[in-house]
Amino acid sequence: MAFFTDTVSAQPQTGILSKVGASIASAFSRIIEAQDRSHEVRRLEALSDIQLAEMGIARQDIVRHVFRDVYGL
Repeated sequence: MAFFTDTVSAQPQTGILSKVGASIASAFSRIIEAQDRSHEVRRLEALSDIQLAEMGIARQDIVRHVFRDVYGL
């Protein structure tokens, strides 16, 4: 006597189109978030070098500072 056991995953398998769609949605999300931060870049650029130094930010690092959590900079 032979027994056969087959398990079926409870979670549906995602197709390639779903993965591509998720990647595109993620990219658009990052773009939208980047646009929301442009006011912070302008605010920091308006500060003097002394004020930036007190905050521990060099003028050339303003963009890197503002987007550090998004792009891992």
